[in-house]
Amino acid sequence: MTNRRLMKKVAGMSYVSPAWLAVATAAFVAGCGGGEGGNPQTPNEARLQVARSGDLVAYFKAKIAQRVALGYPGTAITVPTVGGLSSAGSVITHTGAPLAGAVVEEDGLIQAEGTMLYGLHRAYATDTGREPPRLTAQARAADGSLASVGCATLDSKFIPQGFYVAGGGTRAAVLSQQDPYADRQPVVAAADASITLVPEYSRMLSLDLFAINKDMAPAQLKQMRIEGLLVGSRLIGNTLYLVTTWSPDLTSFTVPAGASASAVQTALKDLNTAALIPTLRVDGGQPQPLVNEADCLVQTGNASLSLQLTSITAIDLTSSSLARTSRCFAGGSEAVHLGARSVYVASSRQYRYGGDVINAVFPADSRTDIHKFSFRGAQVDYDASGSVDGHLGWDLRRMPSRLNEYQNDLRVLTFTGKTGQSGMPPVSIQAQQASPALLTVLRDSGRDNHLSPQAKLPIRLRTARGDQQIDNVFFAGTRAYATPFATTEPVWVLDLANPANPTVAGELAAGGHADHLVPLPNGLLLGVGKDSALGGVADGIQLAVFDVRNATQGKRLATQTAGGRGSITTLDSARPVLNLQAVEGKVRLAFPARVYQAPTGVGTPPPVRGYQGALRLEVNTTTGALAQRSMVVSTPILNGDTPGLYSRFDIANERSLQLDNLAYQLSGGQVFTKAGD
Repeated sequence: MTNRRLMKKVAGMSYVSPAWLAVATAAFVAGCGGGEGGNPQTPNEARLQVARSGDLVAYFKAKIAQRVALGYPGTAITVPTVGGLSSAGSVITHTGAPLAGAVVEEDGLIQAEGTMLYGLHRAYATDTGREPPRLTAQARAADGSLASVGCATLDSKFIPQGFYVAGGGTRAAVLSQQDPYADRQPVVAAADASITLVPEYSRMLSLDLFAINKDMAPAQLKQMRIEGLLVGSRLIGNTLYLVTTWSPDLTSFTVPAGASASAVQTALKDLNTAALIPTLRVDGGQPQPLVNEADCLVQTGNASLSLQLTSITAIDLTSSSLARTSRCFAGGSEAVHLGARSVYVASSRQYRYGGDVINAVFPADSRTDIHKFSFRGAQVDYDASGSVDGHLGWDLRRMPSRLNEYQNDLRVLTFTGKTGQSGMPPVSIQAQQASPALLTVLRDSGRDNHLSPQAKLPIRLRTARGDQQIDNVFFAGTRAYATPFATTEPVWVLDLANPANPTVAGELAAGGHADHLVPLPNGLLLGVGKDSALGGVADGIQLAVFDVRNATQGKRLATQTAGGRGSITTLDSARPVLNLQAVEGKVRLAFPARVYQAPTGVGTPPPVRGYQGALRLEVNTTTGALAQRSMVVSTPILNGDTPGLYSRFDIANERSLQLDNLAYQLSGGQVFTKAGD
């Protein structure tokens, strides 16, 4: 959509000149909030404004002045505040049958296309040096065995994040993030000369496009390098959508803490738009702006002190030039949620006080603004904005999971306390009081660029142990499951079937099995967790199947334990890695795990302590029966030491894939295969 069309789309929104920035700075310091819902103080305070010439410079100048007034160095290096790579809003299957919500295409490290299997391997250390990252192509025989076709070596200064297959199986788009320590010099932190850090502004994202086909080694076609950090991505058809965040290098404009207004103005007199906007290079060519100022939007009420831009870029992977369009949001972004065809960016209306996120103290009237952008072919359109009471909490890992889109409604979980629990229990539980939570349902009204509130559900978890705070929330279509920090406490079941009247429908006794909850067909729920009541080392991987068809009377149908103390899975990561397959009334699950054997007694320990690979489960969706299938082993864990366990066989870099009655495990630079049970 051209800027002219974008201006037309937000017609009726009075343009605010850069003078608003000075007023906004005073409001930020005061910590003032605004109205919301059907009776706001202004028509829609959260709505974004189309940037005109000079607005980005004016925004950053005002933000720097605000930092100085609050006692911070004005142009010191800032780390983007947005949470890490956002998890999918939906479950993905390889059968095309969704288990919950819409099926969306996500990037992965292992993917099948026809009779070919492609794997994206990260670099790892060897006895003689370092194996570089690679994209491999293997042919699958009728029995599932693999034969190498060829590979492409990737830039060792970048860490692969994932890849997509597009163009009817003829293109592979690999996404990589620059290694934080590759050719980059640490700098002295502005607040403490004894601390050095690697500046985030110099990070780079790489998009490498390869030609692929049956019995063909990947051949590189194009390369695009974009300044910034990857937040999330989506592939719809042949269009790749990238969400990136960027903090420009402003260290040459020195503005110390406490500088006067005139000193700030003098120091920033030469600041221009080109210094603020991230650039891209195609095939090593000259840098060009990722986005034009006319395609950016600004928000008057954004109170983040981060000097940050969030960009959403649509790239045509079948274009010979990687044709693209971008939109930009100027302001601190705390979390991003990727829906099936949209992206929501959350930003705080108030500034949090404290040395870090975990210990932050929020104003009592905190509010969070949500901005919706939609994917429409080769365009990214700004649709609407709205606001909710509260904030997204104290845990950056959890922030993206607080938002979930379902059937055009956005459900948002926020916290309304000034302080609260965070991190790993039990320390945080003992140190902080529990914060109440609030679930708000927002809907794009289709007018006035407004995400309008449909309902609010206050959630205060009170038990015999006292108030409990929500640690995580798992959205599953018309349900959501809220887990507390104390794993001995029940899971709260939220009924979201009626967006105008969400309710706390019941409790589910899932102690020890609720670190990760996976919705299954026929009203079943798989729980994966650990037995330890207040965190710590897990006594094996605890597995359970629950019947939650009746939200008020959930019951446990089956349990299993995999391994012994110290066993872990990738479901504990910020972006859980899980593969599902629906087969004739059953659901098969596979995910990377490190499974230690339970102690056998006194005496000489066995030479093999356990195994790493794909943990496989099968759930009968009619009876709820749970069975473990044999593991796809990538490496044994030896007693004493297993070379490469935390480098070559880093479990975070592993992925599982199921096809027919076959299972594959990408691990340690190889792909391992197992047929049958």
